[in-house]
Amino acid sequence: MHPDRALVVVAHGTDNPSGQATVTWLRDRVAELLPDVHVVDAYVDVQRPRLDEVVDAMVRKQSRTVIVPALLSTGYHVEVDIARAVESSELVTAAPPLGPHPILAAILQDRLSAAGVIPDEPVVLAAAGSSRASGVAAVWRQAELLAALRPGPVTAAFLSAAEPRVPEALEAAGSGAAVASYLLGHGVFHDRLRGLEAVVSEPIGEDPRLAELVRERYSRGRLSQ
Repeated sequence: MHPDRALVVVAHGTDNPSGQATVTWLRDRVAELLPDVHVVDAYVDVQRPRLDEVVDAMVRKQSRTVIVPALLSTGYHVEVDIARAVESSELVTAAPPLGPHPILAAILQDRLSAAGVIPDEPVVLAAAGSSRASGVAAVWRQAELLAALRPGPVTAAFLSAAEPRVPEALEAAGSGAAVASYLLGHGVFHDRLRGLEAVVSEPIGEDPRLAELVRERYSRGRLSQ
């Protein structure tokens, strides 16, 4: 392992043990894929260590650090929290968030199939939500990528901060519409989805393709250093 190379997988953070385990699994799987890189996890809310603490520690070690957001779209945490961490040192750069991306569309499609959703059924892609236009646009782009894999219609909706909200989008989609959980892991938002009167797929979760996507994002971040 090169002590001067680091990858920080930064997630939102959750109190849900299953959601926490998903990020830990992702960190460990990425570390297996990049044995020459020091891979650590960090969080922007709820959990510790916090992103600024981890980045400060890497800078003190003089490690060239790439932050890879384990976030599914841009938004406040990318544009403010992560941007602030990058500004702290010339040793630090940030990769794009994980979504939108065709790999995520493929995983979402697999989760829908596992939930018994047939290809022709309408689907609502349910995201956490963002008050920033860039974050909303990124979710709609992910809905387009998922729609390219399905003959049935796909629309985007949000659990907070943006419109349309998931219940209204489900009603508009009509009888038999299903929900694709566009969340990294289990937590408060997925619990809210499970309270809906609709078939809800599992979150993206522990999928090897997700770790490959983090490695891809890291490689892009390295190119900018």
